[in-house]
Amino acid sequence: MRAARTDETNFEYRKGRRALASHDAATALRALRSAVAACPATDRAELARRLYWLSIALRRIGKDGLAVKALSNAQRLAPRSRARTLYERFANGYGMPKSSCVEHDDYRAFCSIQIRKYLERVPDGRFADQDEIDTVLTMIADAWLKLYASTAISSVDCDEKLRIFREAGVAFPALRETRAARPGRVIVADFYRGRTQRTADRCLCGSGLPYRMCCGRIRPLYESDTV
Repeated sequence: MRAARTDETNFEYRKGRRALASHDAATALRALRSAVAACPATDRAELARRLYWLSIALRRIGKDGLAVKALSNAQRLAPRSRARTLYERFANGYGMPKSSCVEHDDYRAFCSIQIRKYLERVPDGRFADQDEIDTVLTMIADAWLKLYASTAISSVDCDEKLRIFREAGVAFPALRETRAARPGRVIVADFYRGRTQRTADRCLCGSGLPYRMCCGRIRPLYESDTV
């Protein structure tokens, strides 16, 4: 039974690779997702390999955010693989898909942080309608312009930018009933060094990347728990 299951997952993996070679990204995506889901978590090298090719399929259909997530997971499993090289090529300093300019990267990180702050205040943790989305995004854009004009954002590194973005407050309007904001964010501890995990420190997972680019990367709201 186990051998038959292994043959089936290997078939899906090979099917996905063939579909990529034939420029059939949709078929490749379905097959490689099945191959990843069926791969044992204990087989780190094989899982990293399948995640790498899944990221290629995701990029080909324009899902860059999920492609970067797949590469992030792959490079943690195999830090010296080509997944690491591709991840560093396509991800910015926040672990998000790299855009055409640094300012855009900064704004997307700021926007993701502020949206999550807002959604933590509403009872169901999600937007009620498009009007609410538009209002919140407008407030965030206005706050960004003021922050960018009053702070030398462009002259500091990603670690300092993250500190500024997280400390920045946006005066969101009372669009509907809200709950009290959480008193603070989760603090990650580095017990080996006896201190909190800083964004510039190497990630505790052992990938060798800075924490802000690995397990502590900024996740866009559209990024689901699966790829």
